[in-house]
Amino acid sequence: MRKIISICAVALVSLGLYAQDFQSGYFLEGFQLAYRLNPAFTDSTDFRSGLLSVANATWRSNIGLSDIFYPYQDKLVTALHKSVPTETVMNKFPKKGANINASIEMGIFATGFKRGDVYHTVDVTLKYNGKVRLPYDYVSLLKEGLAERDFFDLSGVEAGVNNYLELSYGQTRQWGRLKYGVRVKPLIGLGFGRFYGEDLTVDANGRGWTQEVHADIEIAGGFVKYGYAPYKEGVRKIDIGSFRLKRYRMKFGGLGLALDLGAQYPVTDNFIVSASILDLGGMKWFDKVYGRSDAIYSYDPDKDEDPDETLQPVKEIADAFDFAVQEKHKNSFEMLPVSFNLGAQYKMPFNKNISAALLYTHKSYDWYGYNEVRLFGCWTPLKWLSVDLSGARHNFGWSLGGAFDVHAPGFNIFWGIDSYAFKVTPQMIPINQSNISMTLGVTFPLYRRVNR
Repeated sequence: MRKIISICAVALVSLGLYAQDFQSGYFLEGFQLAYRLNPAFTDSTDFRSGLLSVANATWRSNIGLSDIFYPYQDKLVTALHKSVPTETVMNKFPKKGANINASIEMGIFATGFKRGDVYHTVDVTLKYNGKVRLPYDYVSLLKEGLAERDFFDLSGVEAGVNNYLELSYGQTRQWGRLKYGVRVKPLIGLGFGRFYGEDLTVDANGRGWTQEVHADIEIAGGFVKYGYAPYKEGVRKIDIGSFRLKRYRMKFGGLGLALDLGAQYPVTDNFIVSASILDLGGMKWFDKVYGRSDAIYSYDPDKDEDPDETLQPVKEIADAFDFAVQEKHKNSFEMLPVSFNLGAQYKMPFNKNISAALLYTHKSYDWYGYNEVRLFGCWTPLKWLSVDLSGARHNFGWSLGGAFDVHAPGFNIFWGIDSYAFKVTPQMIPINQSNISMTLGVTFPLYRRVNR
């Protein structure tokens, strides 16, 4: 159990270093990669971006580092340390459990150019998506122990990862006042994995205890090749509990296809509405392996003479995840998390370089839907500079964001963050909140920029 919590804590820290969905750039004037948020958002500027010149990432969680680490004698200790009161830890941990979702995008190449009445875009992007879900009773069992409670329901623990290379080609066209765009995105799968604890319980009534473990794991792509259990002849095994995955290899893991659709319409000269649907599609993974762990462990002090040789529910629960391979699918299709954006922007009659805007975003994950409403204030004070500030309300609370774009002759630099953290570690990891989405990049215009 401690092993699982430690792994998830490491995931919290490491994933928090990264940040994807650059919502603060949706209305940012001069942002040449805005077509990734809405394929209709293009102008007449030909541009190029080189190797790794664009990076963006997103981290969403309902817990922060301050929920995991606590100060003690001029140092930091984990929430499990005896100096940290149990009541303090359990009051801060969400009753519905901890949800963590992170994604990373690394732009390898991007270009945009206009030919006739059509604007074309070409992209190559590396994408990573990861998620972790921890039930309340996980931390309760570790912190309070069997002495305080008799029954712990650990069901619903989940972790997953999805990595792929995205190639895309897009077009933006004008039909009367309506501007619309589409991006076709062939996908090359690198790796997919999902762990789900369907039914995990610890019942400690009396002096002994009973532990039930029913969990599933799916692995596809080039990350792992399963092997045989050394102690069970002819049984193929995936050992996730101690992370002894048999043989690592990188290979071509899957193929997929997705679409981005977008539209923009000026209701009046000052009022513009827009909408987009992103990642409409999925991936067909090759050679997916499905494993399941079904076991019941128990300890009865009246029957078991040596408890040290018996599986302990708190100390060694990770070893209970003994996944035997159930089946191996030749192909398996997985949908991508679909995003939906609906925006409205009003340019001030006294100065069209100043505007207010509203953006609603929904993203569908396997086990929850992310919803966000963001209010913008946008300003282009100079011909070569655009800035915006925004405030948002979403599943994980409130966020303050901002962005700027410097579109000087010869280059275009943009930066933005969807959730500003006032208190961070030296490594720029938020302490009191774990909601952040950051983008940084540079493109190189080849012709004079024309406002979209």
